[in-house]
Amino acid sequence: MQDIKKIAVIMFGLFGDVLIRTPILKALKEIYPDAKITAIVDPVGVYLLEDNVYVDDLIIINRSINKLQKKIKEMQATFEIRKQQFDLIVNLYNGGSSPWMVLFSNAKYKLGFCQQKRKYIYNVNNDCLKDRLKDEQSLYSYMISIIEPLSSKKHSLRPVFFTTKVNDLKMKEYLKEFNVDVENVYLLNLGASKEEKLLDMNKYLELVKYIYKTYNFIPAIILNPTQEYLQEKFIEDFLKLSKLPYIKLDSLSISEIASLIKLTKFIITPDTGIMHLSMAMNTYIYAIFTYTHPIFVDPNDDKFISVYDKFNDGKLYQQQNISSTILEKNIKLLFSKL
Repeated sequence: MQDIKKIAVIMFGLFGDVLIRTPILKALKEIYPDAKITAIVDPVGVYLLEDNVYVDDLIIINRSINKLQKKIKEMQATFEIRKQQFDLIVNLYNGGSSPWMVLFSNAKYKLGFCQQKRKYIYNVNNDCLKDRLKDEQSLYSYMISIIEPLSSKKHSLRPVFFTTKVNDLKMKEYLKEFNVDVENVYLLNLGASKEEKLLDMNKYLELVKYIYKTYNFIPAIILNPTQEYLQEKFIEDFLKLSKLPYIKLDSLSISEIASLIKLTKFIITPDTGIMHLSMAMNTYIYAIFTYTHPIFVDPNDDKFISVYDKFNDGKLYQQQNISSTILEKNIKLLFSKL
């Protein structure tokens, strides 16, 4: 498969879903350096991939609309994909209408996972082992396995996100406005995609208090879109009453948040999307798992601290009761690595 000049990659999904698939974009560019790569994404993909050097073009489909409009948009996208005459199309999404986009793409090579739905559509697959997803170390290693038919080389599993120099400088100046030593600042993200993934604010207060009194570090608290109340409540009802110092961040773009992640020492977060973004920035992550098993995210990296109580054997989703002892123990572990 050396005659590859144009590649399409279907990677629909939310914030974290897109980031977890970015290592494949990098790997494809390494395998086919002269090929033009087009990513097919939901609107959120624009913000995550617009500065990605491994992506040459985007096809955007807004699927958050009524069924009729969605079908029309998908048909238009399918015609556009067919029109562009890709040599290789890779389906990283699998669900929805993506198999039909592959079928009607007219691409010479149609690459899918071994356990892909409607497998007959694809003419190239990775090795189909029993329980392949369960056997892999993480979703990252499972995702990258799709390119096995293209290359025997080991490729990086780290998600890819590029900040701009403009945003890096802008965020550096932004932090200076708070008159704090940036070396003693960490990011605190309270939000998550689901309520069951949120940690009790009393536990966050314990964490912030312990970190400040033990290490003299101050939290910069992220303002989450659609969950703005979390920042307000934590500051007004917890931090102010405890007279603890903090930085209240404004509403920032994904790229600006990424720049702040690069500038600060570490981040505390229960949100897997922010975890993926932080991995891309190669920073230390205090990753709180209140419901979802860390196996989905944990890259087995020295900079990733998984914080949870206990998951019973075979349980991938289980409500956690994370004690103060567990929180402090993992903070000590984190600071021993900084």
